[in-house]
Amino acid sequence: MTINYDKPLRYLEPLKPEHLTDLEKINWFSNCGEKIDYPSKYSLKRLESLKDSITSCNSIEWGNFQLEKRNDLTSFLNRTRENELTEWNTITRGIKNYLEDGIFKNIEQKLNDSDLPDSILDSVRWDILSYCQEVAYKKYNIPTFYSNLISIYANGHLPCGYKGKFPTGDILIY
Repeated sequence: MTINYDKPLRYLEPLKPEHLTDLEKINWFSNCGEKIDYPSKYSLKRLESLKDSITSCNSIEWGNFQLEKRNDLTSFLNRTRENELTEWNTITRGIKNYLEDGIFKNIEQKLNDSDLPDSILDSVRWDILSYCQEVAYKKYNIPTFYSNLISIYANGHLPCGYKGKFPTGDILIY
């Protein structure tokens, strides 16, 4: 399977499936609700209740925070890499189509096999797409919040909120 772009890229190297193999190896949601036993760049706080985790994951506050973190990336690119930023939509469409046909289907299946509701899927998809955008632009020393979220997913947990002032607050996880 390849990542197809709807127009040629002039400034960015095209992402290839091998750039995203780490996503294919994740055992999604396998440790939800369990204790946190791995290091993180950010402080992590476990939510013990499934209900609280779902409420937090679906909250406007978490959605706004996620949007703010992606805006950090696009703002950085706008200030430092205007030419490369012009290819944002092309890269994003190609990545999204690739994810739709593979990783997103796998995640949906894992959700169906877990006690987590489908309502969190949009949040998870946002995180993964944002991570892939970071991968596409990583050689420019960009902000990498989503790369840190992927390590939470890789450890089988679900990032579902943020409490406090960034970056000294806590990422809430289930």
